[in-house]
Amino acid sequence: MRGITLTALFHGNMHVDKELLLTGHPDLTLTRSNMKKNKVWCETPSFTYLIDHPDGRLLFDASISRDWETEWLTEYKELAPYDNYTEEQLFENKLKAHGLGPEDIDYVFLSHLHVDHAGNARLFTHADNTILVHDDEYTAAANREEDGDFFLRADYDIPGARFTTLSGDTEILKDVHAVSAPGHTAGTMALMLHLEHCGTVMLTSDACYLQESYHDEIGSIISADLQQWQRSLRKLKMLARAHTATVIPGHDHRICHEKGAVLQDEKTLRAHNPYT
Repeated sequence: MRGITLTALFHGNMHVDKELLLTGHPDLTLTRSNMKKNKVWCETPSFTYLIDHPDGRLLFDASISRDWETEWLTEYKELAPYDNYTEEQLFENKLKAHGLGPEDIDYVFLSHLHVDHAGNARLFTHADNTILVHDDEYTAAANREEDGDFFLRADYDIPGARFTTLSGDTEILKDVHAVSAPGHTAGTMALMLHLEHCGTVMLTSDACYLQESYHDEIGSIISADLQQWQRSLRKLKMLARAHTATVIPGHDHRICHEKGAVLQDEKTLRAHNPYT
């Protein structure tokens, strides 16, 4: 559709053991013939995406709170520390660099409610803000008796915030589609956009962590239901094939750092300029 632009915002990196992202992947698993594989402390970038649309401005995900060190449970900080970022890369400052504040965002689309994706949802309490989340995700989080499994109540129990829940695949705005992809969490969603010049882009969030997740269909121990995760991944792959989509994994450093990486390739997605 004409008039839609997509801009990637990079918020620095967490680090995790790669085996948490690709549990049992053959590149990481010791075997009788190869018992010398090294552990990989994996750079895990945090991205959000601004979508300017003729009918409103949508933000995909809300990154990590600047207060993560005091808010996160010890296990989160041990397993996935947010330990490589600059002041300029923090969520609020990235928005300001684009001349925006929370009041300028019409829709905040939360792919799921983990701390690294919903950490700044609390900023969006203005009358014109609508936070979109899958009904199963919101229900599961709201019914938790305590924080755990990378959920933090402060990220979604937000006085004054206006949540709108989605029940499944739906067109949010013209040519901007929420795609239900549960498995990583109860209500994980991807977002698929049809752009005028560059075709279809699919933002997978944690329905697909890395390129290997997509190609090898290797899931993560950080999943609510691995069988459901695999079904959802195959659904995303089928949609991607049908639309010849550019697929953007949720936490793959190679999408921005390596030669030919998708966030640097002018023919696909640019990191610093709008993508149309």
